[in-house]
Amino acid sequence: MLSSAAAALRQMFDRKFRGVFWLGVAGTVLLFLILLFVLQWAVLYVPDFGFSWMRDAITIGSTFLLSIAFVFMGAPVAQMFASIFIDRVADAVEEKHYPDSRIGGGATFRELLFAGLVFAGLSFVLNLLAFPLQIASLGVGTVVVFFINGYLTGRSFFELAALRHMAARDARALRRQHRVRLFLGGALISLLAMIPILNFFVPLFGAAMMTHEYNKLVRSS
Repeated sequence: MLSSAAAALRQMFDRKFRGVFWLGVAGTVLLFLILLFVLQWAVLYVPDFGFSWMRDAITIGSTFLLSIAFVFMGAPVAQMFASIFIDRVADAVEEKHYPDSRIGGGATFRELLFAGLVFAGLSFVLNLLAFPLQIASLGVGTVVVFFINGYLTGRSFFELAALRHMAARDARALRRQHRVRLFLGGALISLLAMIPILNFFVPLFGAAMMTHEYNKLVRSS
């Protein structure tokens, strides 16, 4: 796992990764701005109960909570963008490190996108449900979110990489065979996704790392 992470890190500034990186940055910023706009629009319909300062306080408080929530939602956001960019990232990794593995025969781009969005949607819902626990008890909430994101992130990034070459049933079977190893990889990816600035690199890093993991594991099976 560490060797895969190191190899992915070394390729982060590869020429073929630059366009994907800037698309990911633009997409993440745009998503945050859209959510901020929707939040501010919704606040206009909240009654102020006769206090002129109430709406301003709600706006400030809700914007702050959105910023905090966006940090903890880093994992599902990364999964969503990984489903969009997986082909370009995995192609670059396999072209450089595993030229003999580029055999295809797996899912189409649409199928990969759909699978990635399903993973991201499930991750988003579970993180949203766990968010109140984060507010109520930071320690317990952090542990819960760590396990949720470790499992879902490891599963989604690895299966997206594997689905390019094999059927969904085979991808799931390979993941289950190495579930602990892939959980730890997913935990690393989701932890990085919670760190501002670094989270811009996470979709590329996670997709590249799990492409390495898929190619290593499928050769050792």
